[in-house]
This record gives sequence, structure tokens and C-alpha cells, in this order.
Amino acid sequence: MAALPNFRIDTQPSGSGTTMYLAGELDSATSGELIERFEALIANEPSGRVVIDLTAVTFIDSAGLRAIIVIEQTAGTHGVDLVIRSPAGPVADLIQLTGIGEHVTLAPRIDDPPVTAPFTERVELELAREPHAPARARTELRAAIGERLNETDRATLTLLTSELVTNAVIHSGPEAGGSVGLVITVYSGRVRIEVTDPGAGFDLGALPPRPRDFGGHGLVVVEGLSSRWGTNRISPAGGFRVWFELDVAPARADVGAADEPDERSMAAEV
Repeated sequence: MAALPNFRIDTQPSGSGTTMYLAGELDSATSGELIERFEALIANEPSGRVVIDLTAVTFIDSAGLRAIIVIEQTAGTHGVDLVIRSPAGPVADLIQLTGIGEHVTLAPRIDDPPVTAPFTERVELELAREPHAPARARTELRAAIGERLNETDRATLTLLTSELVTNAVIHSGPEAGGSVGLVITVYSGRVRIEVTDPGAGFDLGALPPRPRDFGGHGLVVVEGLSSRWGTNRISPAGGFRVWFELDVAPARADVGAADEPDERSMAAEV
């Protein structure tokens, strides 16, 4: 089974192939077993999709990264349809901070939850596809959410929205022309951002293993910081959408309403 008690690999068949569920710490002591198990799997079952699910991984280091890279290369050599599901929580943040996500293709979390409550705010607009579009998107977002969210969530939403609009402006291709669409939808407990452009878009499995020199970190940041995200082509004729959602908490003043008068008074005196 596993090399150490705190690391586990569970292999389960699925309708289209096999999923390898990893749990625990993927490091120099455990990464070798992962490679061996993967190679044995494709030797016995060379066809079908293989999913490496990192959701329950609690730590990954450079040796674990190398193992994932080796698996990707092996899958490519043998023509195996490989999907790597991103870890969650602090490990996803670690991947983003250390740059590990720049070297492997991570499948987005596309567990888009059904809308169970009406939105409280919705903004739809078209931005000219020019260098100032990200700044205007940040302004529109700040106006839409106001001060109702905590500072961390506001900063995260602003960063991710800006990254997606920047990508749409820079990477749609000069022939795309047109504008960039931005939809901001605020629900109780989450905010959804959708960015559309007239370009051909991209296939997640075909993205380059390293970010491009300019603007290539955007999707890595979205993967690491959003609650869920995904992509879809609007129509066969063209148009591409990238969306993300962030689960949010109200600002402190909304939670402790009794403190509001004093805080406003102090702000006015300043």
C-alpha cells in the first residue's frame, strides 16, 4: 500500500478509467512509490483515462513535484489521458507560492455549485480590449462589492478579476479584436466572476508546462486562490469564458453590528 503510515494511495476504477487517490505527505520518501504504482497501472491497463487526485495531499515538496512531472512525461510517451486534480487549502496555496504549479498542468476545480439563493448584486458590462481594461474591471468590482466583505476577500477578488481580464486582453490574439465581457454576481456567501473574450480560448490539457514570460501566472493564481473555477467555449463560432467563484465572509462590521457606531465615529474624527 503506502511507503509510510501518513501516506496512502487508493486506486479505484471509474467509468472512463482509473482514479488514484493520494492522501498524506508526498515527499522524497513517498514519491517513488507513486511513480511505481502509476507505471504498473498503465502497464496493466494501457487504455483509458487516469486521474491523479491530490485533493487529500497535505504536503508536497520538490521530490513530489518531480514525481508528478515524471508521471506527466510517462503518460505523454504512452499516450495516456492523464488528469491531475489540484490539492486544496494550504497545499494549493503552497503550490502557488512556491511555483510548483508552473511545472505541471492542474485540472481546475469545476464543482460549480447550483444557485440556491438569488443574487444580491449583478453587474454586466463590456470593457474595451485595451491595456486599461484590468484597471476599469477593478474599479467596477470595488463598486459592486463595496465594504460588505472582509478585507482579505476583497483583495483576493480584486486580484483574481484583474488577472483574468489581463489574460483576456493579452492572450486572445491580435486578430480577436472586440471587447472583454465582465459579469460580477454577488450571492450571500460567495461571489462569481465571469470574463469572456472573442478569442478561440485554450484547452487546459494543452497549456504549456511553464508560464509565458508575460502574464502567464494568471491561471496559476486563480487555481490556487479561488474556491472553484472553470472554462467553457461560448459557441462553435467563437468566444471563450473563464469563471471563478470565491466563498466569502462579511466584513467585521456586518458581523458585529453593535460596534458600528463607534467605528464610524472614529473614522469621522480621523
